[in-house]
Amino acid sequence: MYSRRTALSRAKQYRTCPPSFIAENPRYQENMRQHREICPYCSSRIAEDIKVWEILATVLPKPEYKSEREIRKEILQGQLRYIRSDLGRWQGRYFYNTPLVLVLAAAGDVSEEVSVVQTYHDVYLAGPGDLILSYEQTGTGELFAECRNIYTVKASDLDMPQGQISSDIIEAIKKLEQFPEAYPDWALHPKPLTADDARIAFREIEAETASVFKSGNECVFTIDKETGL
Repeated sequence: MYSRRTALSRAKQYRTCPPSFIAENPRYQENMRQHREICPYCSSRIAEDIKVWEILATVLPKPEYKSEREIRKEILQGQLRYIRSDLGRWQGRYFYNTPLVLVLAAAGDVSEEVSVVQTYHDVYLAGPGDLILSYEQTGTGELFAECRNIYTVKASDLDMPQGQISSDIIEAIKKLEQFPEAYPDWALHPKPLTADDARIAFREIEAETASVFKSGNECVFTIDKETGL
């Protein structure tokens, strides 16, 4: 039976396990040795789940070269875009895969900074303050916006658009950032967190992911050098 514990297990793999082209690269042999010491999924890398989630994390084709000004003009409010897959990186003993983010403000003509909110595709892990969006609302699939994980990225770090969100949803996300209970009338209300809720650990993973990819890579979490935790 599918549970939040199962969803959390998959989220850990999806966010922090290296894809095959990294795991099998001799350049990262030492990184992989350290990662396998703390990762039950990659110690064997034979689980079917890993194959499934690697398909979801397939590297997107690189767009043709464009100037920074051209890139900024094309980044518009409401677009769903992945952070470029080639920016995935090792942080401690984990490899952080790039997330799908939602653009909250169009890029300006001068500044390269773009405000985004991080999203996740398994709505089973949505919690209070997260905004669940349907396929009809995203045009790309069901997901939820993590209204607590809003940060800035460089315009040049974003890949091609994957979907478009309406302006009223953008306003709802901004409101939920400040007031986590202020859901619009049409929104689903995720169940409250419990003391031993898997979504608590999931939120820690998502906060770590956000800190890795936001502008300046201002790391706000630490990983113990001995345990990798």
